[in-house]
Amino acid sequence: MIRIMKTRQKNIYKRYLVYCERFFMHPYFYFKPTPRRCRLISCISIACLFVCLPCYWATILGSDSPVKAVDKNNRPVNKKIALEEALKVAIEKNPQLQSVMEQVEAAAGSLRQSKLYPNPVIEFLAEEMPASEVELNQSQNLVAITQPIIIGGKRGLGIKVSEKSKEKDELERDAVLLGVVAETKKAFYKVIAEQDGFAIAKKMEEIAKSIYESEKVKFDAGEVAITNVLRAEIELSKARNSVSNAEGNLKNSIKELQTAMGVPDEAIRGVVGKLLTMPAELSLHELELKMENNQPVLKASKKDVEIAEAQLALEKRLVIPDINVSAGYKRLTQENLDTVQMGIGIPAPFFNRNQGNIQKGKALSKKAKSANLSVYNDLLFQLRRNFNSFNVERKRVVEYRDKILPKAEESLHLITNGYKEGEFDYIDLLDAQRTWAETRISYIESLKNLNLLIADIERLAVFKIGEQ
Repeated sequence: MIRIMKTRQKNIYKRYLVYCERFFMHPYFYFKPTPRRCRLISCISIACLFVCLPCYWATILGSDSPVKAVDKNNRPVNKKIALEEALKVAIEKNPQLQSVMEQVEAAAGSLRQSKLYPNPVIEFLAEEMPASEVELNQSQNLVAITQPIIIGGKRGLGIKVSEKSKEKDELERDAVLLGVVAETKKAFYKVIAEQDGFAIAKKMEEIAKSIYESEKVKFDAGEVAITNVLRAEIELSKARNSVSNAEGNLKNSIKELQTAMGVPDEAIRGVVGKLLTMPAELSLHELELKMENNQPVLKASKKDVEIAEAQLALEKRLVIPDINVSAGYKRLTQENLDTVQMGIGIPAPFFNRNQGNIQKGKALSKKAKSANLSVYNDLLFQLRRNFNSFNVERKRVVEYRDKILPKAEESLHLITNGYKEGEFDYIDLLDAQRTWAETRISYIESLKNLNLLIADIERLAVFKIGEQ
């Protein structure tokens, strides 16, 4: 059973890579096979790479190394992970994805069952047996077999309904796969943003501590009043409180990532990676076309229409009754005769001509078409809304990156140096410090929102968005 589950996990991960190949341009698929004569050299090289690469990672990256640390139970312990590893774990462990995989397996079983023909009925009957002597040589003995014959194309239509139901379940699995990937990416991006926010809070704490110590030295020298020291101490306390809040937000975002990955109990210290800062420009028309052609939710909705139409055709065919063909051998003991019996049974559809199910099938067919249109409109609305928000956030990120942030950095640098030389007082430095922190936090928030929108657009359009 464990081997079967691991095989299914590998299959679903391969399917995700197929999506990457078709829509995301995954780098794995640009690998070309090694010629046969170089196979031995390649194997030795790969073996050396796997042996040496973790050492280089640990040496060069230090605490940021994405190498897995495991305990005695081979479970990851207190490590930082990259986006690719988070996605792989989510595909293998996410319970929602595992659930729809089992649903596909169930649909395969239903399809297999629909292809099986009805079993014959074997009958043995002993008639006119004397009550005083229970023996077969005193009775009329019958051995017969009855086989239902499905006519009118009902069996083929039943198989068609099962096939389309299985295809729909596969599309729903793909939709859940894209959803899991998108949610994992969004949770991952949130962790990156919270890590950056925590780093800013720590830097603010260092600046506040430096100012406090400087004001204290000046007060001891009689250069400033005690109010400056008290104010600096208050700002230091606020900075430390901000660090605590940022640390709490970071832990919550990591918990969200663990839940999205399907490993809520795994110890993760953080993530390794960066947010996209300059995504490529997008065309709404192209995104809509990609959504119409590739979105599995929309395809599954269309498959519902096909299922409803096939089911309606089957209900109409069920008016045609099946035939029961029987043949048997009967021994007439008293006459000492062997006889053969044959028969055909045909139900007479005088009263039940499946009228109710046909009416139901027509209504469900119309409902499926309306639901398909509703799904399309909803997906189109989500795509257009996210596209507009994407353009707004993209411009905002560019404005912060190219204009606001450099000026805030320069202002803080000049006022800090001027404060050290006595050109600016404490109030000027405090304003510059707050402006810099608010600007950095706003930039990170905008950058996070931009990447969250990218993840949603990628899910809706089944399209990879890269750097410009």
